[in-house]
Amino acid sequence: MRLRLLLFCLVPILAFGQTHRCVTDSLHRHKLNTDEQYKQQFLRNSKLAEAYQLMKVATNDTLYTIPVVVHVIYHADNAAVENISDEQVQSQLDVLNEDYNISNENILDVPAVWQPLVRNSKIKFVLANTDTNGNYTTGITRTATNITNAFSIFDNRIYSTVDGGKDAWNSMYYLNIWVCELENNVLGFASFPGTIANSDGVVINYKAFGRFKNTIAPYNFGRTATHEIGHWLNLLHIWGDDNGACSNDDAISDTPKQANSNTRCPSFPKTDACTDTAPGIMYMNYMDYTDDKCMSFFTNRQVERMKLALATSRNSLVASNGLASPNINQKDISIDSIENPVTYSANRCFQPKVKIRNNGNVTCSNITFNYAISAGISKNFLWNDSIQAGETKWVELDEIGGDLGSNLFEVRIVDNDYNHVNNYKSSSFRINNSSNFNCAISSSISIYPNPVTNSDVLAINTNYTESQKAAIKIYSNDGKLVYSNEFKFNPQDKLELSNLNLSAGLYQLEFNGDINHEVKKFVVVNK
Repeated sequence: MRLRLLLFCLVPILAFGQTHRCVTDSLHRHKLNTDEQYKQQFLRNSKLAEAYQLMKVATNDTLYTIPVVVHVIYHADNAAVENISDEQVQSQLDVLNEDYNISNENILDVPAVWQPLVRNSKIKFVLANTDTNGNYTTGITRTATNITNAFSIFDNRIYSTVDGGKDAWNSMYYLNIWVCELENNVLGFASFPGTIANSDGVVINYKAFGRFKNTIAPYNFGRTATHEIGHWLNLLHIWGDDNGACSNDDAISDTPKQANSNTRCPSFPKTDACTDTAPGIMYMNYMDYTDDKCMSFFTNRQVERMKLALATSRNSLVASNGLASPNINQKDISIDSIENPVTYSANRCFQPKVKIRNNGNVTCSNITFNYAISAGISKNFLWNDSIQAGETKWVELDEIGGDLGSNLFEVRIVDNDYNHVNNYKSSSFRINNSSNFNCAISSSISIYPNPVTNSDVLAINTNYTESQKAAIKIYSNDGKLVYSNEFKFNPQDKLELSNLNLSAGLYQLEFNGDINHEVKKFVVVNK
């Protein structure tokens, strides 16, 4: 393990205090001053944008689907955390599609005065299916770098395979996202339209890429990428980067002038030197610096500016072959979308619904899904129907329960197939109504089968009305502890314990929760 990683662990408070949310503007100014080609391309693009804006091209309601390639660059001696999982990559795509299409659960927190300004951008981000040579791809590349240190924002080796990074895929047709370790606790940066092609895209620190898994609070909701892709689509920081002078702004007419960036989670309304009357500044906008959980929306004019970029300087993405469906001569089932739960649920218990697609060339049946709410006990569901090659179908899973407030629904296909990257999907949602609880209610746990053979799975049903953490302990008849573990239980969760290797006899199971404490006896018999 390298010394720099050890030092990060020893001084987490110092590191947190020195975190740099975004350095896009610093990199942009550096390139304007040092790279004449970049400067001329940027100026030409700005003039083009101004001309098209006068023609109101950006007001189009076109749905843009952007092919994405994620280049994971990691150090071999820290691969366990830097070489992020496929699920973490997909979780970031899930966040982007929520945030850019107003299906994020905290869209409900937008102050009433600004709700009329909220707009669905209708911009969708999808991992590429086809690479630059027309071959099948998962949309993820992985590179073990020979560079021993973290990358700086000016380090062009990020974009070069021969120098220890990864070459960009043709930036006319793909959004390139590089995920790597960045020095000085920089979270991310991006290129504006008009950037030189080999470095055009977004760079994100692996510690802030994706939702929850392997990320560091308060940047663990995936909003660093939301912010940086806003830059990639030509959005500026909401305060205009003028150091509080109130002379510049973000060139957006429906965002209030703002003196400087905001951090953490301010209270609404908040005013400053540039906007000193209520409702004040728009600190919850994605183009500010607040904590991930506090960012919630783009305005109508911000969406117009992004659509303008897609209609002009980034219009070649429309002709990309990156989303073409390759011929997969194997089994490949993907989870395309989640219909329920998204954004809001009135019920503590509900029936999840997902859309699946058969990307392969064989009919598939008996597909197993595993799903959970907010890291609670996961459930398995066997779908006994079949799906033909090229077909899409909706699948309703068994009922599951969640806690009041913010929740995360995660679902994955358990079966092995050709591409396991697309076997995972997540959605954020909120439960607000505690009175509309439509699960079967019980104040006790149940164990089955009872008796259980020493080779069977022991199932524990918990029909509680409130989520809770609980310790499960199993004692033999002579009082010896034979099993112990802790879990989070949401309403109507089922816990399955396997490989207990218990001898025949009488056992006692203790459930010690934050709310409930119960004891059940069960019998183990030889098979």
